[in-house]
Amino acid sequence: MKKTAKAILILLILVTVLGTASCDTTTNTNSETNTETNTETNTDSTTYTKEPEPAEATQDMFGYRPLNYKAEDLTWEMQNVFSGNYVKNETVMFIDKGDTKDLLYRIDNVISVKSYNGKKTYVEGRDYEVVDGKLRITENSKIPCITSEKYYAGDGTLVVEVDGEKKPVYWGEGTVMTNYQVNVEYTHSDTWNGYKQKCFAGIYDKLYRKLEAGEDVTVVFYGDSCTYGAASSYTYGYQPNQYSYALLVTNALADIFGYTVHYEKSKLSGTGPMPRKDYVAGNRGTITYINNSVGGWTTRDGVNNFDEHAKTFIEKFGCDLFIVDLGGNDGDISPGKTADNDATIIGKVREIAPDSGIIIMSTLLNRPGSNWAGNDALQEPFLVELSEKLRDEGVACAVCGITSMTASVLEHIKFEDFSGNNINHPNDFWARLYANTLFETLAGYENLN
Repeated sequence: MKKTAKAILILLILVTVLGTASCDTTTNTNSETNTETNTETNTDSTTYTKEPEPAEATQDMFGYRPLNYKAEDLTWEMQNVFSGNYVKNETVMFIDKGDTKDLLYRIDNVISVKSYNGKKTYVEGRDYEVVDGKLRITENSKIPCITSEKYYAGDGTLVVEVDGEKKPVYWGEGTVMTNYQVNVEYTHSDTWNGYKQKCFAGIYDKLYRKLEAGEDVTVVFYGDSCTYGAASSYTYGYQPNQYSYALLVTNALADIFGYTVHYEKSKLSGTGPMPRKDYVAGNRGTITYINNSVGGWTTRDGVNNFDEHAKTFIEKFGCDLFIVDLGGNDGDISPGKTADNDATIIGKVREIAPDSGIIIMSTLLNRPGSNWAGNDALQEPFLVELSEKLRDEGVACAVCGITSMTASVLEHIKFEDFSGNNINHPNDFWARLYANTLFETLAGYENLN
């Protein structure tokens, strides 16, 4: 009950802080950031109207599904940041020289501080120091700082309330943010006391039985820019070339079961890049990876484009797991309508792949306190209710609580520290938090040896 109360409190805070914010109507020429006002309004009818509990409150009974694999054998990108006493490449962005920044945990010992691309290593004592468990940049540091003058002189696309005053804030895609972010590798003694995603591995038994038997399976990701891959360095083509969360989790499944991942490339407009070669962790079977996500999509776009971007591929390759991650661009429609649209998409999947497992990912938070914050913060409980309804109908369906995870992380660090564009895209570190949370939903770190 304590966990339930805590999760509900988090969502109540989100309602209070973010519920009255509006969406920006400025049009951005960047194709991966949707700044157009959605035409769907809060007057739409909604099926999901009650106030269900957030994802954290779901029972533990679904989580037990032992996997014969050691957690330490996962790639370092897939190591669980929310457990243990070691963090690699947590990102930090200093605004001015002399600034002090919190990390997710209190620092015991810094192992390294490097540039985002890993090519430069900074020196403790000269460039930074640890002060009361926090990271402080020195006045003469070689670590890049954007400066307050530049940071608070944006083009008006992003407006953030700072100390009661609305200010235009720096933002951008590609390396615009990451040029000022550094990777911190450190140890800590404290434990994570924030949101903890529940594991639902037990309900995906059909998928796991096929993987254990060496049968080929198909995993379909269907979403907006975050699932497309924004703003992972691989997607944008620069060092350190880390994969998006969708690729990281799929490859982790291949590692666990000794499979090869075949990346099914499409020629559809607006879809993201795919690795050129298959990922080979073994030859027991093949995971066909399909991801025709498009930046800027709303849930309504997901409904309208389903036949071209999903149905054709599912009919050809099948579908054993369907992961839908839409809603980040639904900020100006009711959260119930977002759930309705997701239900429509899932219904279409079930018509052609009735045995497919389903994961509904709640969206990250568009930057809180900004002109981008909207009803996206309120969607998760409605998605949880939808998943419960589907489970009652015998569908293997769960919610991956990215909204709650993001809100919890923001209690410890600043938005600019882990965002790839300072508005609504994760950088490489945030993509790993995405991957950790999705992996916990699907497989569960506790189910590993």
